[in-house]
Amino acid sequence: MRIRPDILDILELSSHILKNEFDDDSYENRRYETFMMANAITIAIRQLKIGNDPERDELAALQNLMDANASRQSSIKEELSHLYSQVCKDIREGNFDPDKEKHEKLRAILDKAALQSVNEYNPKYVSQEE
Repeated sequence: MRIRPDILDILELSSHILKNEFDDDSYENRRYETFMMANAITIAIRQLKIGNDPERDELAALQNLMDANASRQSSIKEELSHLYSQVCKDIREGNFDPDKEKHEKLRAILDKAALQSVNEYNPKYVSQEE
């Protein structure tokens, strides 16, 4: 599941700040903000290129793990949020402890989701590890 804010929020905020708060003389004074916006825009572009397939795969894996069906009226983000709420509840109840049947399946889903997030937010880190 992607971390908030979503792509459109990032792009709209960056655009607003660049249009309304920056001028030719402000670059040096706002250098850090400029780099942060550039980084946020780069992440948004990367997410647009990757698309929704990783989220769809994550949703399908969680639905399979939790024996859940998708609601036709909910978005992927809403479905993932709902399923993760259930997963958290089940973790607190001990249903995914290491000695339980579905422990490794959940671990694989979470590992894949974490790696996908790192690939979107800081892909250089993953390439340094290999």
